Amino acid sequence: MSNNQLRYVILAGLFAVPFVPFIVASSLFFPFITGKAFIFRLIVEIILACYLILAVRDPNYRPKFSWILGAIITFLVVMGVADIFAQNPLKAFWSNFERMEGYVTLLHLGAYFLVLGSVLKTRGIWDRLFATSVGASAMMAIYSFFQIAGKVTINQGGVRVDGTLGNAGYLGIYMVFHIFFAGLLVMRYKVLWQRGVLVLVTLMNIIVLYNTATRGAVLGLLGGILVTFIYLALKTEKGELAQSEAQEVKKIRKIAGIGIAVLIILAGIFWSVKDTSYVNTSPVLRRFATISFSEIKTQGRYFVWPMAVKGFIEKPILGWGQEGFNFVFNKYYDPRMYTQEPWFDRAHNTYLDWLVAGGALGLISYLLIIASLLYYIFKSEHLEKRERAIILGLISAYLFNNFFVFDQTSSYILFFTVLAYIHSVASETSFGLWDKISSKTRVMLENEKSKPIIEALVVIIMAGVVYFIIYSPWQQNKSLMAVLVLNNQGKVGTIENYAKPFSGSSLGFAESLEHISQTAITVAGNQNAPVELKQKLYEEVDKAFNRHIVRVPNDARYRIFYGTFLSRFGWYGKAIEQFKEAEKLSPKKQSIYFELVSNFLMDNKMVEAVDAAKIAYELEPSYEEAKFVYGLTLLASGNVSLSSEIMQGIPESKIIFDDRYITILLAVQRYDDIISIAKKRIELDPTNLQHQITLTAAYLQAGRRQEAIQSLEEIIRLDPTFKEKGEYYINEIKAGRNP
Repeated sequence: MSNNQLRYVILAGLFAVPFVPFIVASSLFFPFITGKAFIFRLIVEIILACYLILAVRDPNYRPKFSWILGAIITFLVVMGVADIFAQNPLKAFWSNFERMEGYVTLLHLGAYFLVLGSVLKTRGIWDRLFATSVGASAMMAIYSFFQIAGKVTINQGGVRVDGTLGNAGYLGIYMVFHIFFAGLLVMRYKVLWQRGVLVLVTLMNIIVLYNTATRGAVLGLLGGILVTFIYLALKTEKGELAQSEAQEVKKIRKIAGIGIAVLIILAGIFWSVKDTSYVNTSPVLRRFATISFSEIKTQGRYFVWPMAVKGFIEKPILGWGQEGFNFVFNKYYDPRMYTQEPWFDRAHNTYLDWLVAGGALGLISYLLIIASLLYYIFKSEHLEKRERAIILGLISAYLFNNFFVFDQTSSYILFFTVLAYIHSVASETSFGLWDKISSKTRVMLENEKSKPIIEALVVIIMAGVVYFIIYSPWQQNKSLMAVLVLNNQGKVGTIENYAKPFSGSSLGFAESLEHISQTAITVAGNQNAPVELKQKLYEEVDKAFNRHIVRVPNDARYRIFYGTFLSRFGWYGKAIEQFKEAEKLSPKKQSIYFELVSNFLMDNKMVEAVDAAKIAYELEPSYEEAKFVYGLTLLASGNVSLSSEIMQGIPESKIIFDDRYITILLAVQRYDDIISIAKKRIELDPTNLQHQITLTAAYLQAGRRQEAIQSLEEIIRLDPTFKEKGEYYINEIKAGRNP
């Protein structure tokens, strides 16, 4: 390929990146995440290969130095070392299908930055890239409008629009970036219709942002706009512009002053009406009106952020490696989190996430990227004051938003695009990295005979990268998805179907194990599945669990999954071993003790069951489920008085309709209590015939056969289709037999 052809391929790839957020790979597991990540990686790998060849051929495209580039390299080196020494190095590199991050993503972002910052050299082409991205955001806004109108499904449910990103928070920060991008272009474009279109797109994006109800993004936008206005009001001076533009300066300062006043007034108005019925009946406005410290105390972040700090204190230098937060979450789990989701793999704060992943060095190197960016925003001679103000506002909004969320593919792309833009501007007068390469290396690279060899090596290496980074994980994802589809359809596959995901990339091994182990339990209960398949599937999953546990012995999550798997197949002793190991790794997680209680009871270890239930209860006595489990276990052990005392305060409806209570009553032969519970069920839920059947069985167990017959007659009266079977049971009872 000629140099021009290489350049066009690179430009095509770079201008395709703004459309990555539209990719929803419905045939893949985690379709809103995996498809975007795979395509972004593929684009980056293609353009990087072309760029390396172009840079060898043409010195004009070789990278130049800026402190932004230096900070990114530092960050990559620090996180690379942190990931090598991570709790789970493989996951630190690969991440998983749910997140698609890890060190492999950082490398791709670094490559994207390098190519983008080296190839796009003029303001004109940068403006076209920003315009393309803003145009893509307009398409996203239109799609979101269809969601608002109810014509397209909101993927995460509820009323918070999420576009094709699958998450309202992701869409929120996406719109924030493009609102500022549009502002940047409005400043540059002079044609009226162009400005008009940009203003229209901005309004569309603001409407969508509002309907995401993402508080961090909305407040970040308002704060970013305020920062922009303040900078313009304070920094725009007459002497910095030509005399003919003095009037423009006054206009800018006046607009900035008005903007500041409007923002303050709007904030005051909202504060004064936040308790009105209009605000309280609006799903979006209510989310902003309820912001308070007391509300924060009910959110996962209130519990998770202190865990992140504890994790940092334990490993302060290089942290736990990427994707290591789950180890911190398990170890320092707060038992008050029983109302939250059971697994957190992020601190939901970008800065704390990097603090945990890379320790102090990781966070400092990340902040160096921000610091170098801000340095050039303020110091670069190639940025106008208005441009500085807008980019400063954008970065302020982004940094604020990151206090409450974590990055993902779309926001990473946008942030690194801004980094590359400032780098390309700032590095125009900087020294080239090429000048620092040793003379021998330069001679080799510039030798015309060696260039074809280098180019061939680049192509071969990149082909291998595409295979291992894209193709193999993609095939593994498809294989896992095929298993899930079979399971959802109630069908049974071959052992090859179930084993295939385990033989693929390390990226999806753990998730495949998690879901296929659950599938194995389902297949085991399927009467139509061959016995041989059940046995082979059990062995395959068991072998995979052992592989994973040998590789990552300190992962409480998969100890629990393995214990659950063993328990469902009746290996209670082995299951207890796994749950005990999980208990060591996460000593305050009640769900582990619940599993221990269940398995101790099944293994006829009553004393141990009571002890485990007591621990779960005492970790957080206000946890109703822990109280209920402890009460039931005490009842099973024969300690009726303490059981009654513990279960005081539990809603009667929970006791009546929870089958575990009847199971325990049956085990201790308290048939009269079962009869009483069944009658209350019938009273509260008279149309459910299962309650009447429970009552009949209880009468039989209690030896009250005539009442059992009467109960069966009542079932026949309520459901005539039961007559034949019911009369058979009645005759059996009259004959003195138990049907």
